[in-house]
This record gives sequence, C-alpha cells and structure tokens, in this order.
Amino acid sequence: MSDLLRGAIRASFLVVLFVGGLLLTSCDLSSTGGTIILNANSSVPPTVQYRFAYTQDDATEGGQVDVVSTIESDDLDEILTANGVNRDQVVSAQVDSVRVEPVSTTSLSSADIHLGTDADGPQIASVTFSSGGEEAVVDAGRTPVTGAVKAGASKTFGRFRVEDPSSIPGGGNAVRADVYFQIEAE
Repeated sequence: MSDLLRGAIRASFLVVLFVGGLLLTSCDLSSTGGTIILNANSSVPPTVQYRFAYTQDDATEGGQVDVVSTIESDDLDEILTANGVNRDQVVSAQVDSVRVEPVSTTSLSSADIHLGTDADGPQIASVTFSSGGEEAVVDAGRTPVTGAVKAGASKTFGRFRVEDPSSIPGGGNAVRADVYFQIEAE
C-alpha cells in the first residue's frame, strides 16, 4: 500500500470519527427530556391579572394600605393546565416583570407586591409612581418564585402608599397588577 493510500484511509477514518462525534453530541444537546418552558411567547402565556380594591377605612393615618388581591384573569393553575402541566411538575419559576396600573385611584405614591397572601411571600414588584399616581409603572426585575409557585401561591399581597388617605373616595380605589411569569416544567 502506498503512503498516499494509507494517508487517505487515516484521514477518512478521522473524518468518520469526527462526524460521528458531532452527531452524538448534537443528539444530546437537542434532547429536551420533556422540558416545557412557558413564557410570554407560549400559546397560553403564564400571565395573571390581579386586582387590589381598598377604601379609606383600609388606610392607616400614614397612608399605608395593605390588601390581598382578587384574580381578574385565569389563575396560574388554569394556565398551567391549559399548557398540559401542573404545579408538581414545575422545576423553576420566576416573575419576569410586573405592570402596576392605578385603575381608579388618586395620590398613589408607591406599591410593593408580594406573591402570596402577606408580606412574607417573595416580593415581585416595588414601584414608585410619578405625581398623582395615575400612570402604569413596570417593575422589570426578575424574581425567583419557584418555592411559592410549587407551594400553591395564587393570590398577591399589595402594600400601597397613598399621599393623602382622605382623598380615597367613598366607593374606594383599585389597582391592577399584570404579573408575567416564566415557568419551566417537566
């Protein structure tokens, strides 16, 4: 056998090994293992709309109002079910952003929102409103909430600061929070 032929055989053997290695690696990298990632681009995005309603009686003299939300949209369980998963399958969850919008309020200065029914839950938003508190504000800080989601947290707790509690009308005020989750489930 000539040196040229031997070199060609070695080169072709190395090419076969290289290509085979690439194929095996790409198979490992492309396999998802059944992982589902839910985000704003999902067919049923994991976005929940919460509403906070309060009256003048709920405000302290200093203008602090603590209130547990109601849910105005599908709740997180309904969204997970629509995507074919449940809370037991969640391996990672975070809040990507929260849009806080005064619906019928005046003199709102700030809001802290927690996932759960009290301030012990993870804080998912902290926003300050410009004068008058009439414009929506977005907190785009990412907050890990895996434990709270797996534990079944469905409502949110809001702590609002009102510049002038006497300005809260007799019918009360309302604030809406749109919470954008990103969830990984298996």
